[in-house]
Amino acid sequence: MKVVTAVLSITIFAVVLPLGVTPASADRMNGRCCMSSDGGRSYRYRMALRRMALRRAPIPPTCSAHADWCIRSSDAGEDRTPTCQAAKAQCLQTGVYVGPYSGRILAGMQRL
Repeated sequence: MKVVTAVLSITIFAVVLPLGVTPASADRMNGRCCMSSDGGRSYRYRMALRRMALRRAPIPPTCSAHADWCIRSSDAGEDRTPTCQAAKAQCLQTGVYVGPYSGRILAGMQRL
């Protein structure tokens, strides 16, 4: 009976001890729980950085450049191309570009 008790206690000890000593999971970094472990390489993060860079880039004062920027930086999906092209057509006629999503008015644009 003592041998069975000893073997059983050693077995339980061998199973329970590693549970408390296991290393942290892959989604734990710097002691913060549930932080992403991809180091900023996720698709969503890269696209957000790309959109920010597009918004900060200088845009030439032409109707075509603003329409192209509108198409690249818009999140509107399928609606963005016809909407931005309509703003470009209006700009080519009047010389005033009205941002279709922002409502921003830019006068004195070159009609290119």
